[in-house]
Amino acid sequence: MSDESDAYQTYLLRLWRARCGGQWQWRASLESRHTGERHLFAGLGQLFAFLGERCEGEAENLRRDEAEQVGHGDAEMG
Repeated sequence: MSDESDAYQTYLLRLWRARCGGQWQWRASLESRHTGERHLFAGLGQLFAFLGERCEGEAENLRRDEAEQVGHGDAEMG
């Protein structure tokens, strides 16, 4: 996900409630509009954790790409 185009992610979010052990709980799915890949979540906590990981992973990729560009620029000048 190091390409600049990957910095924008689009998902179709589906939310529904399901009865589990006599209690209603939220369920969720995300479907990538780019790849069609679908992720299922047993609760909102899992959904938010997934999104957090995706965003943090993308931010780390961008930092690494920027560091590599700076490093290459220094090598060319020296």
